[in-house]
Amino acid sequence: MSLLRPRAARRAALATLALLLAACDATGNPFQPKGKKTTGGGEDVTPPTVDIVLPNAETSSIAVGDSLFIRANVADGTALAGLQLEAYAVRGNPDLGTAVKVSRFASKVVNLTTAGRAVRDTTIDRYLIATSDTAQETGIYVVVTAVDTAGNSRADTVRVNIGGPRVQVAAPAQGAEFRGGTQVPIQVVAEDPHEMINSVRVRGSGAFTFDITVPVSPARTRLDTTLVVPVPNGATGTLRIDASTVSGANQTGVAIPVEVAILPAAADNLAPRVTFSTSVPARMELDDTLTVTVSAVDETRVDSIGVTVLAFLRTAGGGRTALPSRVGLGNVSSGVFRFGLDHLGLSVLDTAAVELEITAWADDPAGNCGAATTPNNPQALPCQAGPSGSRVAATAGRLAPVLVVRGTTIPRRNDGDVIADLVADSTNVYLSNRTRGWVDVLPIGTRAYTQAVAVGSQPWGLALGRTRDTLFVANSGGTNISAIPLRTGVLAEDQGARILTPNEVLYDIEFDDKGIPSKVTEVDYSDRPQFIAQTSLGQLVYSTRPTGAAPNGTVRIYDPRKRNVEIFIGYVARTAPTKAIVVNAADAGLVVGDTASLAVCARKRFGDASDGPCFVGRVTEVKNSLDSLRALPPNANGVRYDTRLDMFANIAEVGLADTTFIAVSGDRTTVAVGEGARSRARIPVFTVQGDELVLTGNVRDLINNADERVIGLGLNYDGSLGVARGTGVYYFTRDLRLQGSEPSGSPSGGVAMHPENRNYPSSNVARRSFITGIDAAGNSYIDIFDNFNFRAVRRIPLRDPVVGAMAVAPRGPTDPAAVALRLYAITTHGIVAVEITNADLQ
Repeated sequence: MSLLRPRAARRAALATLALLLAACDATGNPFQPKGKKTTGGGEDVTPPTVDIVLPNAETSSIAVGDSLFIRANVADGTALAGLQLEAYAVRGNPDLGTAVKVSRFASKVVNLTTAGRAVRDTTIDRYLIATSDTAQETGIYVVVTAVDTAGNSRADTVRVNIGGPRVQVAAPAQGAEFRGGTQVPIQVVAEDPHEMINSVRVRGSGAFTFDITVPVSPARTRLDTTLVVPVPNGATGTLRIDASTVSGANQTGVAIPVEVAILPAAADNLAPRVTFSTSVPARMELDDTLTVTVSAVDETRVDSIGVTVLAFLRTAGGGRTALPSRVGLGNVSSGVFRFGLDHLGLSVLDTAAVELEITAWADDPAGNCGAATTPNNPQALPCQAGPSGSRVAATAGRLAPVLVVRGTTIPRRNDGDVIADLVADSTNVYLSNRTRGWVDVLPIGTRAYTQAVAVGSQPWGLALGRTRDTLFVANSGGTNISAIPLRTGVLAEDQGARILTPNEVLYDIEFDDKGIPSKVTEVDYSDRPQFIAQTSLGQLVYSTRPTGAAPNGTVRIYDPRKRNVEIFIGYVARTAPTKAIVVNAADAGLVVGDTASLAVCARKRFGDASDGPCFVGRVTEVKNSLDSLRALPPNANGVRYDTRLDMFANIAEVGLADTTFIAVSGDRTTVAVGEGARSRARIPVFTVQGDELVLTGNVRDLINNADERVIGLGLNYDGSLGVARGTGVYYFTRDLRLQGSEPSGSPSGGVAMHPENRNYPSSNVARRSFITGIDAAGNSYIDIFDNFNFRAVRRIPLRDPVVGAMAVAPRGPTDPAAVALRLYAITTHGIVAVEITNADLQ
């Protein structure tokens, strides 16, 4: 019999944990410790029992770098001294004596003698930390060796693989408690950055069972999902949750199990707590929607959530009239509800102040109902029955005042597209899509685009031809103009009719009081078309868009009869005594001799076989020669020479900054140009006189005193009255005499005249124009102005600001009889169509 003292015996027992016997055992592990028994003297010779619970055959793969979780049951009839936990690979051949033990996880020793009592039966849970070795490897030995206080030992072994997917039960936490009749939310995270995840399986055992497989298609590198598992009413005890995943390489990863407590079901008298938020714009069009986001929690579970929207029409006297209500219901614990306004019974011609009362609510399985009326604040207010089977609270719901405005916004065909201009004929609205390089076609009265007509680069300005059978498109990304015939079944650019605009330059001349030139400078400008209009003579008047290389734009006139382009400078003041500008010349320069001379060569006329003549002399002499040349009869094609010298014109006044607007009268006899990026803006107006386009009026007399820039520009049918929008609204005649002005909020976009307005001031037909703006509170609108008394007679609120052109179109084929015409305008969110009634125009 051993006479070792207890302390010495424990030390001897623990020492055996370090002994590794060389002989192989049944596992094929040459380093497997064999069970050890003491002998003789009737002492304790029975070794402990060891059973590795985890990892097991199902937890066969451990992701590279993950810790290894080991759970082992150990027991001994007398007392346990301790355990050793290790995991290693065997590399080499034991038969050849080359076997090497390579640790893949740091081993641990557990001393069970420090508890102050004999430990005979226990379960050990430990993590082994992975070593720095990152090789994927199969057949890793996981060995747990137990030793009792008498020195007897026994080991258990399982084998695992390193590599494959990783999976974890992220929630609930170990030891969490749930009651019967409630729900257990189980969050599982699986990942495999190399082979990806094909499926995840979650199983429950113990208090109740379940088995759920979630296929992942297509496979992905990471899946983070939450499964909500209902707890049966009668379930009690411990619920063990196991999760596993299968990778694309058919490798299995298994999560460390999580155990939670299932408590007996309890009587449920508590209502769910509800949280909600709303998104209700202060201004809405009739087909807009409002959103209510709702979530609810309950100590058992949430069976359903809902939203009740009560609507009231605010009357002129301050009272309220009930409108039909709306209810949203979902058998979920969270969700987003969307409500339209179409149930309110309003028409597209109404502008109405509506108050919405919003209540969110939720039910649980016991029939408890909780309501909320304050956004972003969890509440469980008692529910009451509302109209049409809805639920409301005893207090009023969330109040959301809404102004239902006139108009229908048609989104752009593609998000992010830039619509630069629009025009309308009796059938369609045409929109230049500068982003896509096409013209969108929107039939009047509809909400769907029918065609996208490909044109040139970065289309900008649009113009209906003088007979309304052609749409001209100014392609600002190049130097050309597209032509789209409008009387064909399928709209498409006439590729043979594309106008390739030639470039033109001006020549700045400096001279002395004797007319002797001292300097001739060629001046070039951007020639990329921007806004455009066609006259009754067929000429195309267009502005050009400045670029980085050519920072100044111009007004140009393309004459198809002459096949040439002229830079128009009629708005330049003739007040520079020693300067002049040569226009429409093939070339100009300084001839140096005893006395310097000016040389100007006239440009060739369309149809001529030879170039134009050149003239040399003093400035006045060359001017006289050019004047005489222009007075000659036209050639066989009816084209005259047009090279000229404009005395005393200062070329510094020619350049126009972005943006320069173009407006044309309905009969195409008058064209107006407005400077959009210059204070004290100039507004040249051209009129058709005979076979020429002539400047009329004093371009500085209109809004000069107001230090204004032009935001919008419009002309009536015959050009007898125009309107310019700056910070105010300015009305002018074709000779640019100011007729009336009125403030109207902040300018935001285009303006338009009634298409039938004409013969100012004698006619009183259709004396209306349409002005866009934003009021002091930031609200958008269209004002209808009287064109004789020059004041706003009606305001139509809009949802979004108008930020571009506006066009007047006839009423749509399905419009109510009260509709007189439609307005289309470019806004921040698309194209708004606004019905204008006969009453609006009174």
